Amino acid sequence: MSIVEPNSKSSEAREPEPAKTPDSAVGRRIEYLRSVRYVFEHPEWFKGLLLLAVCTLIPVLSQPMLFGYVYEVVEYLHRKLPGAYPVFDVRRFAIYVTRGIWCYLLVQLAATLLIPLFMFVVEGGMFASLAIIQSNREIGPLIVGVAAPIVLTGLFLFLLALSIVMLPLYLRAGLTQDFALTFNFRWAVDFVKRMWLETLLINLFSWLASGVMVLVGCALFCYGALVAAALMALAGGHLTWQLYELYLARGGEPIPLKAE
Repeated sequence: MSIVEPNSKSSEAREPEPAKTPDSAVGRRIEYLRSVRYVFEHPEWFKGLLLLAVCTLIPVLSQPMLFGYVYEVVEYLHRKLPGAYPVFDVRRFAIYVTRGIWCYLLVQLAATLLIPLFMFVVEGGMFASLAIIQSNREIGPLIVGVAAPIVLTGLFLFLLALSIVMLPLYLRAGLTQDFALTFNFRWAVDFVKRMWLETLLINLFSWLASGVMVLVGCALFCYGALVAAALMALAGGHLTWQLYELYLARGGEPIPLKAE
């Protein structure tokens, strides 16, 4: 319904413009270093990272808590709400766990299916290597030396491909907060088709940056490694948000958000 104001030349109501944020340009390309810099834009970033690092020491609940907090930040950025991202709040711990439990269940489901496969590959490869070496002590070590790097490379590529496939499921679980809505495989296939390259690059960047940051953190009395891991979790959330916005900019289907 339109509202006609006095002395108005048009009876058409104007919708309010969305709030502009420093990241309003996101949606055209992935800004990798921006994902790290934005963590320090919150005035209480240091306190938030310390509390988040401490809470990651809690057994079992730390992983769903981390998922829940990260996807709360992703939704905050997607909704383009004013102000800095929500800093980690210990009083919302139960809310974070409740939100992240679906992502945690995805991790457990994948682990249940893949751990036997990894054990078969690793242990089978060790027994096969010993058998080859014992059967021919001259050529056997050469065969193992050639085959082992190929197997390890194949395993790395498999994990990389798995991370590309799992990311859209994590994204749906974290934003819908509904396990039934998570398994929309048509949507997941569409996401992978449109975003597989960017997802690949984001995963490689996250793995490399996490390794470097954790090594640097270990030099700071080891606790720095936990802070570095918390920092990279937040950076990963920003990258996930950028990936989702780029997907939408390419004509992708929006994820239904839980009503506030």
